[in-house]
Amino acid sequence: MAMEIVKAVLVTLGGLGVFLFGMKILGDYLQNAAGDKIKYMLGKVGNNRFAGVLIGTAVTAVIQSSSATTVMVVGFVNAGIMTLFQATGIIMGANIGTTITAQIVALQFLPVTEFFIMLTGIGFFMTMISKPKVKTAGMIISGFGMIFAGLYLMSAAMNTISQMEEIKSLFVSATNPFLLFFIGLLITGIVQSSSATTGILITMAGQGLVTLDAALFATLGINIGTCVTALLAGIGANANAKRASVIHLLFNCFGSLVFFIVCYFAPISELLQAAFPQIETQIAMFHTFFNIATTLLLIGFVKPLVKLATLIVPDRKKAAEEGPLRYADERLLSSPAVALGQVRRELMRMLDDAYANLSLSLDAIRDVDLSKQEEFDKRDKVIMNSRGALVQYLIKLSDSEPGVEAETEIATYHKTISDIDRIADLAQNVMEFTASLKQNNASISEAGIEELKQMRKALDDLKEGVQEEFDRKDISLSGEIESMEQRVDELYLQMEDAHLARMKSGACTAFSATIYIPLINNLERIGDHLFNIFRGMKTYVKEPARAAHDESKTAEGSV
Repeated sequence: MAMEIVKAVLVTLGGLGVFLFGMKILGDYLQNAAGDKIKYMLGKVGNNRFAGVLIGTAVTAVIQSSSATTVMVVGFVNAGIMTLFQATGIIMGANIGTTITAQIVALQFLPVTEFFIMLTGIGFFMTMISKPKVKTAGMIISGFGMIFAGLYLMSAAMNTISQMEEIKSLFVSATNPFLLFFIGLLITGIVQSSSATTGILITMAGQGLVTLDAALFATLGINIGTCVTALLAGIGANANAKRASVIHLLFNCFGSLVFFIVCYFAPISELLQAAFPQIETQIAMFHTFFNIATTLLLIGFVKPLVKLATLIVPDRKKAAEEGPLRYADERLLSSPAVALGQVRRELMRMLDDAYANLSLSLDAIRDVDLSKQEEFDKRDKVIMNSRGALVQYLIKLSDSEPGVEAETEIATYHKTISDIDRIADLAQNVMEFTASLKQNNASISEAGIEELKQMRKALDDLKEGVQEEFDRKDISLSGEIESMEQRVDELYLQMEDAHLARMKSGACTAFSATIYIPLINNLERIGDHLFNIFRGMKTYVKEPARAAHDESKTAEGSV
């Protein structure tokens, strides 16, 4: 009998591994298929708590993990792009969305389990087809099939155990609700997957190893144990992000306390047995009802929940120094589409900093004034730190195997970082030209200043157009952006000719030519780099029919 128990335990562990791997594949590829839709949904939360619940439910149903959704929310709050009020609604919805796993697991009692397992093979053969969409669909189908293959293995192993009366009586005799509650909490906290614990619990119940009453109390513990992942995600985050983790814990603790009392005194198991014939369905429906009912009880108390979390996690007396990245939080790496959206925000923040330095340097050369050099250098250091941190973030994102389309986008963003860094370098060159003018007690002629105003306006227009399209992930204005870049090129040639004419007439000195020509050359290169940022979008954004041709200049390095 000892060998049979060992064999059953090993098969159970193997089945659990297949089940969890299937869950991961299903969640990851559903998330890849949804892509920007997840980011779009999370961006539409607003201050409507009901919308937050619906969005949290939908997102979690797609990625098959309330922990992943909650960690994502903690990341958003930590980045300052989501308020605690908004996060609370999504957290409530995530608790509802995760119950779909229990409903899937409960289907194992149906006589079509073998068909579901067969989907693993069908999905595998689909992955051999070269089309990315078919491959993704194949992985989703395989993941779904693997869930049932894992459940089948666990069920077979537990069926063996259920035939051993001594072992079965040991399991069935566990009736202390407090002990069962604690076991559910402890196991879920250790494995950090309520789906795994729920899957095992439902399978054990289906084989008669666990009574319905025992399963109900264990389920309540599971709902608190799943909070461990979010609490761990809050470590190292700011106060608000920690509060989001605490709100998740408060929500589940309140619901578990209420339902523990109800289950202890009310005939809940009898009601479930009367409504649903199979114990697997009874447990799954209780899990779903628990989270829906808790949400309905607490949805009107979002503000008090936020206040309580603020009392538990007070503001730090000394604010921590802001890191190089404001939006790209590492907690979002598990959701590539969302993480890439945050990278885009970081890139535009970096571009704003580089362009702010360009504006400052153009003011400096116009007035031959270096009084803002310290401000310039401070911002230049911020740009340098942002570049390094963003490159590392993209490398980590690539390591998470985000999919072919995301990899293309990541590769383009590396080039975008280089383009923005070049703009910052060219702005530095302009400051150095200013220092040279000041050292030689020289200045740019009034005519040259007027020409620089025109060039500055053209660059401003180009930067604004590129940034607007980049923000929207849109290349529909390709023709207009290209015309703006050509305007910069035309101005450069005109300014060069005009300056040479001034030199011939004696209006400018030879020394001024050593400054003015390299200066306008640097500005023209900035236009090239701005256009390169836009051009890079064509590698991952589908080009509309009215977009202009794909010809563009390759920017040169800075002098």
